[in-house]
Amino acid sequence: MVKRQFIAGATCPGCGAMDRIQRCSDDDSTWMECVACGLVRDLDQPPAAADATDANEQTVTLKPRR
Repeated sequence: MVKRQFIAGATCPGCGAMDRIQRCSDDDSTWMECVACGLVRDLDQPPAAADATDANEQTVTLKPRR
């Protein structure tokens, strides 16, 4: 069974929509989905190093509670 939780204030890196990101998890994996554009990212893998073009940009890693 997939557990879904919307993340308040989160902005989609793909389309820029705010409050459309949900954190999804099942028994084996955790990922994020944008319900506006369909972007899916695996949260079990560490984020790739990227050149930050915005000084206010931050990488956020969500981990499930155990």
